[in-house]
Amino acid sequence: MTIPAWPPTRYTPPLPSSGGGVVSLFDKYANAFDIAWPQAFGYTLEDWQVELLRAITELKPDGRLRFRQVLVSLGRQNGKTEIAAALGLLFMLWKAAPLVVGIASSADQARLVYDRAMAVIGRNPALKKRFDRLTDTRGIGTVTGGKWTLKASKSAALQGLPIDLAVVDEVHLVKAPLWADLLNGTGDRPNCMVCGITTAGDDSSELLKRLYDVEADSFGTFIWEAPEARVPEDDATLGEYLLAANPALACGRRDLETAIADCRTMPDRDVIRYRLNRFIAGTVDAFLPLDKWAPLAGTVEHTTPVVFAVDRSPDWSAATVTASSKADDGSVVTEVVASLVKPSLSDLVRECERLAKFGPRAFVVDGYSLKALANELKLRGLPVVVSSLAEMTGASARLYALVASKKLKHAGDPLLTRQLPMTRRKNVGEQFRISRADSASEIDAVISTALGVYFAETLPEQTIQLF
Repeated sequence: MTIPAWPPTRYTPPLPSSGGGVVSLFDKYANAFDIAWPQAFGYTLEDWQVELLRAITELKPDGRLRFRQVLVSLGRQNGKTEIAAALGLLFMLWKAAPLVVGIASSADQARLVYDRAMAVIGRNPALKKRFDRLTDTRGIGTVTGGKWTLKASKSAALQGLPIDLAVVDEVHLVKAPLWADLLNGTGDRPNCMVCGITTAGDDSSELLKRLYDVEADSFGTFIWEAPEARVPEDDATLGEYLLAANPALACGRRDLETAIADCRTMPDRDVIRYRLNRFIAGTVDAFLPLDKWAPLAGTVEHTTPVVFAVDRSPDWSAATVTASSKADDGSVVTEVVASLVKPSLSDLVRECERLAKFGPRAFVVDGYSLKALANELKLRGLPVVVSSLAEMTGASARLYALVASKKLKHAGDPLLTRQLPMTRRKNVGEQFRISRADSASEIDAVISTALGVYFAETLPEQTIQLF
């Protein structure tokens, strides 16, 4: 099973005048990249990355850049950061005093590209001589007045900037006016570019959907994607789809068998969007189908100390306590051990005190909805973990993965059977989490189960008390 890493599934072919080849700006600096990248990271850019950079910076017969706008779309974990860093560095080396702007949905994400370029410059003496600033706070600057800076993905931050290159990460999260502001920043000056590097989006990704359909000689499109927006049942076909959407798999850097195995533990919509690089419908979907959950029911036996997780409905009409533990074979077992109707805070405290006689590893509560309960349990000397929103995201993904891989056993509790079909998930960047707000009914048992399962796996063995 082989699919070449280059060219992508859909791409803008070279100019007819090139005779099938590409005359590229990148070629002038290829040797520098061959030296600098291994010095910084111990490896060179992959062949498909080099060919992509050559295609992005194709030159017209008059020596100017062909593309003013470029869209690169490919699956996750393929080296988008490498491409963006190399492109930004190329512009910094090429132009006398360029302004390179990095844009992402978050400052942390934008810094990934920026830090990559800083590492290349900082570890190469010849390159370092060409830069007079190389700090986190002042940006990357050249001795001739060039600058590489990070900007928030807001139009107000870009007004009046004379941009030479804008590198936009994850275009599916970017609003259309921002792209227009970046393009306006290049003005009508030659050899300026706005380049977006992304994975596929959903119904809310209006800008990305529009850019997918642009056909213009000055617009370069390079899209790796699977033939269909579905997850094949057989591994051989899934492998072919993955190779088509992921050049890092096709070139052999990433292991195909591992990628297939990972996909089998993920929700189909996430496989389709992030691994097959195809658009999905909507931003909210069912969390966990009953046909995956029901077959895992059986007699539950805890052979190790449990984690008790507590969750309540927003209106205090119900609350659920679950017990979860990690079995000797690495699987997780979970069950509902208490279901309370219209509980008070005192009721929950008493229930936890009753369960404390079983010697749990911890009581887990949500830090937003049950902080008062956490404080009361701490005062009583009980081991408490207060979960965050980020941990709820991790818990959502982990519960799904354990169910999909059949490494979870549950007691078949009717409460969960009733609540699961009503439970919705919401995309959070490139992750997802159970969404109480988008669910059709109370889902306290589902959230309690997810948190309990997650912390049963992740808590240190000798947890005593966490604050």
